[in-house]
Amino acid sequence: MKSSKSLHNRLIRHLREWHRKLGIFAAFFIIFLSITGVALNHTTALSLAHKPIRNIWLLDHYGVAPPNDIRFYQQSSLRVTNNLVWLDDKLLLESSADIVSAGVMSATVSSDTVVDVFVIASQAHLYIYSRQGELLDQLGVEAGIPAGIDALSIDSDIIIVKTPTGYYQSNSDFLSWQAIAPLLEPLWITAHSVSLQKEQQASLAYRSQFLTLERIILDAHSGRILGFVGVLFMDAVAILLILLSLSGLYIWIRYAKNKR
Repeated sequence: MKSSKSLHNRLIRHLREWHRKLGIFAAFFIIFLSITGVALNHTTALSLAHKPIRNIWLLDHYGVAPPNDIRFYQQSSLRVTNNLVWLDDKLLLESSADIVSAGVMSATVSSDTVVDVFVIASQAHLYIYSRQGELLDQLGVEAGIPAGIDALSIDSDIIIVKTPTGYYQSNSDFLSWQAIAPLLEPLWITAHSVSLQKEQQASLAYRSQFLTLERIILDAHSGRILGFVGVLFMDAVAILLILLSLSGLYIWIRYAKNKR
């Protein structure tokens, strides 16, 4: 009987020792899971879904590829990355068709008021934006825009587009288009060259749109940020926390009985 009690006391002593050591190890994960859990519960208030990730290592880890098409227009104020168009650092447009070109034209808004607007041409649409980046109009084939735009030319308030079926011209109201056969080739708007640094900045801005802080926190919380191995590791941490809870409960029960 005495030997059995001595064995039990040694078991409790070792259990307390391991409980203390594992508890210190598990404390980090308890704090980490608590912080990430609270953040995910308040993702809307914290705007986590609208905070893009700009860390190159994380973007590479998630397989977010850089754009294969980077172009700059209007002294670099307008830039194209694949099918996205930016005004400085503001995302203006995500087009379903390839972006052809972009420029500035004079538009008459009243009898005595003329303003400059951005004209962005995709293969299927013309998009009209104010200088402040406000969408003023979106015109497609249903509005008379020639289909299959390949090139764009702007001269003051005259716009010319090139399509597989020929050249078409309109003015700033875009209400009517007529086929033309110019004697000289129009001066098509082309992208201008920029420094490698600006290209890298444009590439990073494009990639960051596809990975947010919310996704990083969610994957870190579940372990998926490290793939299948990370999920197994977080499962092991969960089992460890369960064992710590059970051992702590057992130690407390034995301690309470001994006090009686």
